[in-house]
Amino acid sequence: MDMPRLENALRQLPADTLLTEIPEIQNSIKHLLKSNDEMREYDPEGKDRDLIEAVEENIELMRRHEIRIDVTLRIIKERLGEAAFFEVKSNVDAFRKEYPTGVTTAKKEEEKDKAIEEGVFL
Repeated sequence: MDMPRLENALRQLPADTLLTEIPEIQNSIKHLLKSNDEMREYDPEGKDRDLIEAVEENIELMRRHEIRIDVTLRIIKERLGEAAFFEVKSNVDAFRKEYPTGVTTAKKEEEKDKAIEEGVFL
């Protein structure tokens, strides 16, 4: 789904449904991480091209899920306010710490670049 359609769809959801979006995405991420772990365990030397391709596809899907989470957070902030945003964001941060995907979204890359530019260098 392209970004404008995703944002529009999220804006149309009832508030309670909007708040369930992120946990559903996170559940999918958990399953993708487990699947990747199992495939890597089955083929630890990375010789099975099909498994390697499946792992790569899962990584790409997790990247898209991370983007969906970021977009959903933004819509929650717009529609439900700062308090709801910070509550959900703290849960997202805890989830990302416990289940790191190893993927970065363009937004995260921009934040890293900005932090480097603003950093103190000796």
